[in-house]
Amino acid sequence: MAVSGKKHDIPPPPLVSELVIGGLRSYGPVPTRVPLAPLTLVFGPNSAGKSSLLSTLTLLAQSLNPSPTRNLVMAGSLVDAGSFRMAVHNHDDSLEMTLGLVTTPRRGDGSRSQTTEVVGSYTFNHDTRTPEATRLAVGPLGAAVAMELPIDESDTESLARRDHAVAIMQQVLETVTYLGPMRARPERTHAVGFGRPTDYVGPEGQALAEVLDARPALIDSVNDWMDRLGLGYHVRLLAPTSRDVVMAAGDFTVVALMDVRRDPPVLVSSRGVGYGVGQLTPVVTQCLLSENGVIVIEQPEVHIHPRLQSAVGDLLIHTVAERGNQVLVETHSEHLVLRLLRRVREGLLSASDLAILYVDQHEDGGAFVRRLAVDDDGELAGGWPGGFFDERLDEVFGGLQGEPE
Repeated sequence: MAVSGKKHDIPPPPLVSELVIGGLRSYGPVPTRVPLAPLTLVFGPNSAGKSSLLSTLTLLAQSLNPSPTRNLVMAGSLVDAGSFRMAVHNHDDSLEMTLGLVTTPRRGDGSRSQTTEVVGSYTFNHDTRTPEATRLAVGPLGAAVAMELPIDESDTESLARRDHAVAIMQQVLETVTYLGPMRARPERTHAVGFGRPTDYVGPEGQALAEVLDARPALIDSVNDWMDRLGLGYHVRLLAPTSRDVVMAAGDFTVVALMDVRRDPPVLVSSRGVGYGVGQLTPVVTQCLLSENGVIVIEQPEVHIHPRLQSAVGDLLIHTVAERGNQVLVETHSEHLVLRLLRRVREGLLSASDLAILYVDQHEDGGAFVRRLAVDDDGELAGGWPGGFFDERLDEVFGGLQGEPE
């Protein structure tokens, strides 16, 4: 699955092979089961349900403490989905919200354990005004056992199944990193040295400086990929040289950019360049930082031009093939999709390792998800649904067909 001209061996099954979503925003109360691949793209019209689908993972992940089998944390460190009554389908707080996943977790030796599904159902408690877990299904795929929550303390068998579900969800969800659709604008200086975790740049890329400051070797990898993407800049971290300044202002660093298009290269402020570089740098960094995890990205192509949007596809292939990650991307970029289809056609990416999901709504407003079949020639077996991405052809040929310009 690399882009070096040599195809990698087929990777093991994705960590999360299926998402289960029901009762969240445009998704009706009957749960929808959505298949995933090592590399999954989600596209469709605005407000169709793409972000809601991705939030299945982020909502469960931020609910790990105390536990997704107790309360659902609607607004947390990863995503703010609003209150339960704002987010539940049709704002009907009598409905259940159902969120879950199917996973084949890795063992300590790298092998995979049994494929298991864990699905929780949540209802609104009017007294506490919180979404509480009321039912949990856990077990082998197709044979999960449903339990009502809370569980009687004397029911040791059900308690053991619940604890097994929590352990599985922790193993999977603790690996989830999420990058939202708009990354934070780079600041001129960044405070560092607080001892916070440095394996995640944050949903807005706000911890990028701390991550790079704690991992200097990572900067070389980031700059290598900035070259491969053709960004024209390298990242440099500048630290204060005066101890008096540090004692007065604290430890900080300056994330600067080196314009390598110039000879000699010129150092510039990260705020002195276009938004695209600042939007993409956290994506590049997280893709090179995560290992054997799940990376969820919304609109990696924002503020970057078409050629660069295409090149991001190669970065996504790299993080799956070389870092063992699973990637779930929401995108509006035809260029990104076409690059991945091209890599399938070139034999550098297996069609089975790529899932392209189309999300849209029925006439009644309910969301649906359809996986588009990709053949070994890198073609969509049924073409683009609903004329999606046909606008380019209309703009190119419309005037030739006598239509108004």
